[in-house]
Amino acid sequence: MKRRNLLVLVSIILILIIMPGRVSAIGPLDVYIQGGAMTDDSLKFSPFLWTAGINLDFKTGGMLMLSPELNIVISELDFDYILLEPAIIVNFRFANLFAGAGLTKFFELGNPFEFNKFSLKVNAGIKIPGLRLRAYMIIPFDELFKPVIYGGTIGFGF
Repeated sequence: MKRRNLLVLVSIILILIIMPGRVSAIGPLDVYIQGGAMTDDSLKFSPFLWTAGINLDFKTGGMLMLSPELNIVISELDFDYILLEPAIIVNFRFANLFAGAGLTKFFELGNPFEFNKFSLKVNAGIKIPGLRLRAYMIIPFDELFKPVIYGGTIGFGF
């Protein structure tokens, strides 16, 4: 089981590394490889949830930016439990600052393949050349206005 999860993780990381060179011809696009951490509303970081992934920022003109992303979530570097978290966020840009909201969903990799309901992902951050810092909240729709997960990422762009 550990080998299979490790193989899935390595395959996803390779795809994330290879993909940016192929999408750079699309147009006004920023690509970021990002890492960070998540915690629940207790803010105790126990267990410590690591995140790694890729973020694409499509500048759609004016102040709007469409930001799809794909993150892998690992609990305390234990590869027995791996979550996949795709998200799509619409951000408003204000010079180097951005803020927005969108949808996300967690998928548990393993046997059996399980997933949860869609959740609201609200984020805000700053972009400077080559660097993207962001804080976010993930809120399930059935408990709106009660954040369940807080997180932060740092992304390196190219």
